[in-house]
Amino acid sequence: MRLTDNSHYRLTDFRPLQCLANRPLADIVNDRDCPVLIYPHSFKECKDSIACQHLFDLRLNWQGTHCKSAELDTGNLVGFIGIGNLSVTINSRFANSPENDYFFHYLLRKVFNFNLFDLPHASSEESVFDFLLYLFPKFLNDALRQGLYKEYRTHTHNDSNIRGAVDINRHCRLNIPFNGRMAYRTREFSHDNRVTRLIRHTIEYIRTQKGGSFLLENDAETRASVSKIITATSPFVKTERDKILRDNIKPITHPYYTAYRPLQNLCLRILRHEKIKYGDDGDRIYGILFDVSYLWEEYLATLLTPKGFHHPDNRQNLGSVYLGKGKKYPRFPDFYDRDSHGTVIDAKYKRKIDTRNDVNQMLTYMYRLKARNGIFIHPDTAPSEAVAHSLNGHGLDLNATLHTYSFHIPQQAPDFKTFSILINESETDLLQYIKRHQSSPHTDKMNNHGIKSETF
Repeated sequence: MRLTDNSHYRLTDFRPLQCLANRPLADIVNDRDCPVLIYPHSFKECKDSIACQHLFDLRLNWQGTHCKSAELDTGNLVGFIGIGNLSVTINSRFANSPENDYFFHYLLRKVFNFNLFDLPHASSEESVFDFLLYLFPKFLNDALRQGLYKEYRTHTHNDSNIRGAVDINRHCRLNIPFNGRMAYRTREFSHDNRVTRLIRHTIEYIRTQKGGSFLLENDAETRASVSKIITATSPFVKTERDKILRDNIKPITHPYYTAYRPLQNLCLRILRHEKIKYGDDGDRIYGILFDVSYLWEEYLATLLTPKGFHHPDNRQNLGSVYLGKGKKYPRFPDFYDRDSHGTVIDAKYKRKIDTRNDVNQMLTYMYRLKARNGIFIHPDTAPSEAVAHSLNGHGLDLNATLHTYSFHIPQQAPDFKTFSILINESETDLLQYIKRHQSSPHTDKMNNHGIKSETF
């Protein structure tokens, strides 16, 4: 079965999907027997608004005891799942064809820095495991940006240089008759701990997999991260893996090292080689799904953050701006710059901008940051076009502007290489448009990029 995101279907056989339909994502993610992996929610505490959304919405129309029809609605999740003998692939609605979802694969490559020629297409348990390996470099790099994890470790000693609590029982066992030594314990901060050793075991395991060494050496940042872990955890003892897995059953709760918790979760899944399944053989469920709206935002981050835009993270409560004094009423614009009378950008994975809620949210951000430009960016199959609205009562000299920019997703590319070239042109157009409006307080009239100006 092939579906697309944010679409409506009429089904003849709905029974295989009933076990996942009409269930909030939080229930699925937080289930100890989580049947599917959902990025990023399976790896982080599912608290944001999407936690209440359903994986599928299934509506049954009954006539007496007979089901007259079944209707299914998909949301923002893209990927694949296997349910018993049924294989379900969910493409993005911008897929070139049912077999080639170049847009989804391009997002994965940009966000996770995949540099692979063949990504899994099939809904198989092996493909799920492959994706776990592909996720590892990004999770590792995100964690190491917070510094090398350290926590207290208890060490046992038996020497004459006492600098900790004496262990009476061990001292009597080892040092009677007295030989000049004392048995004692110390508790010290260390980079060599249960978490970094878990990561080290995962690195060594990935090296044994096909293409694993390439994943770990794909870019300079990943190579540096791997080197830091190896240096902190030498020597490596393969036989202690089971003990390390037991030690990491307790999740990380450190308030600073927030990025290590999803990395810890991923390492456990890889080392256990979980197939993400439960039930009898005939009822197996496995798969991996990606929140494509999150991927869209993170993809834009790869374009905008190198240009100086800040990218707050509402899931981690990082980088917020406050509407009230005393750090009250935190808000999280997707992107903004700190220039005087600068720009606020909101990533929207939707066909149309809500002229009430979305606009009200953007105006709040612009008012708080004294921004001159607010830009909605959403994907579209049509050529790139922007509509600019002059705002009343806001901005330097009342010249603030609200923009809606439709980002062109190529549809006629015969292969992924051609698609990449075409979407690079869309990226160039977007960045030029943003730069032009950052440097000029006035909106452009219609130009060769399809930009037009309007007024409220």
